[in-house]
Amino acid sequence: MNDSEIDESIPRYKRGYEWFSYLGHEQLRGRPWRRLGIFSFYDAPYAESDLLYLSPKQVMLTMASLSKKKESGLVFVVDSLEKAEMGLSTPKGFSQFMELFDESFPGAEKFYFGPKDSDRDWLHEYQTFRIPLAWLITRPNIFAEVLSDASPVGEDIGPADASFEDFHGMNDVLVEKLGPPSLTEEVMGKIKSTEASEYAGEAVGLMTVFISPTTAVSRGVKYLGKFMGLLKDRRKQEVKEVYEEWEDRVKKGYSIEKLRKFFDEDPDYKSGIQEAVEAFKPVLLITETRGTLYDLFLPLILQHLVEEVGYLPPHLRRKRAPAPEEEETAEADWDTDSLRYESMDSGQIGHIEVESDENREDLVMKTDIEVSEDEFEGKPETILFIDAATHLSKFNRSFEFALNIPEKYPNMSVAASFYTNREKISDALTQGVREYMSERALVFDLHPDLFDLTTSNVPITRKAWLMGRLQEMEKMKDEGGCGFLEYYEPDRHKWKLHIIKKPEKGVLGEIMSWFRKKS
Repeated sequence: MNDSEIDESIPRYKRGYEWFSYLGHEQLRGRPWRRLGIFSFYDAPYAESDLLYLSPKQVMLTMASLSKKKESGLVFVVDSLEKAEMGLSTPKGFSQFMELFDESFPGAEKFYFGPKDSDRDWLHEYQTFRIPLAWLITRPNIFAEVLSDASPVGEDIGPADASFEDFHGMNDVLVEKLGPPSLTEEVMGKIKSTEASEYAGEAVGLMTVFISPTTAVSRGVKYLGKFMGLLKDRRKQEVKEVYEEWEDRVKKGYSIEKLRKFFDEDPDYKSGIQEAVEAFKPVLLITETRGTLYDLFLPLILQHLVEEVGYLPPHLRRKRAPAPEEEETAEADWDTDSLRYESMDSGQIGHIEVESDENREDLVMKTDIEVSEDEFEGKPETILFIDAATHLSKFNRSFEFALNIPEKYPNMSVAASFYTNREKISDALTQGVREYMSERALVFDLHPDLFDLTTSNVPITRKAWLMGRLQEMEKMKDEGGCGFLEYYEPDRHKWKLHIIKKPEKGVLGEIMSWFRKKS
């Protein structure tokens, strides 16, 4: 392409978004989905050159614009701590993303979730989203799953051990379960039977954060290997120093003052997200927890959000045993009805039975009409976009919950972006990639092992074609351009190569106007 044809006044961030939006409008519409996966190899932009800058967030923003209907909900959960040149962790990257988001979804509700203790002031101006403490108190099973996934020693924590009644109790549970473990023979047995390399990637959970984030990030697995070696050798003084730092970090990090930044104890607290979704207003939730002690609260956000906006069919709802007074009331009502029935003569009984049958028929007909008109009991169809879903995969149980939202909640669809450059590909991430490449996917790049896995049933001739297209994509990237493979299961050929190009002159304005009107 001749450089003279490029409008230099348009920032390359916006240019990347507009060019991809043009392609999306022309070639990606009209393919409905319940699951959409967006894949890459690196946790980095898909295109980063003097010509274009295209990140997962920009792609997801376009797909959200294409997918949202006027009378549907949209919840966009973004990770603000990506470290790319124009990530949301930089003022320039954040302002450019917000400009595009506001153009796409004017009037959207915006929320922030995080400790507000960083110097990234531009993230903190939005309304704080908190999780109702009462909600978590009544769901110790959910808290237990998150704690089990985060446990530094792989403890399988039951609901009874995760139960609490107030902030003090929550603090006690977190310090006990996530603080340094007592070196019992059982714990030492686990440590001695585990290779240090197994603590890399997802398997380490939040351990690097508990011990020393800076050191762990700079030294990686070697540091963790050394720490595990210390435990195996029981070099008491060094272990004691690490334990003291670990315990201090957990106690301060999960202090009641800090917990109040993430949870609200007011029984009447409403976050505003449910109301926004029910009013068909798009919702943007900006998270600032990645790589911190508060990582484990992110799965709780998703669980709470989905309970608020998702429609759960009756047969999947939680069963609640009736309280003793309810049982007594039910029994008393039955006795009263029986006595009344016995006091009537046969003529009265016959009359009432006929009348009751007629009423029942009317009631059934009325119910059928109501169900057909309100399929999800007032809950709108809602699309959930999850940015950097790979980061969630270390919370195995919560990750599985997020992946299975479309199956459990029929009014919800989920789109998720994944990066696959992991030293150890976990079973959870493998399953996530398989599921989110089974229906519809945009593949900018992929880990070779996962590519082989997801194409294992593809004929060798078709696989050779795919390899050829991947080579074309790499060549385009080297030249400053960008391409990707689209997978759509209902299509006969399943796979298609798309190349992001400069829009035709005069067309782009019309397309961007179409996006704004649609939302």
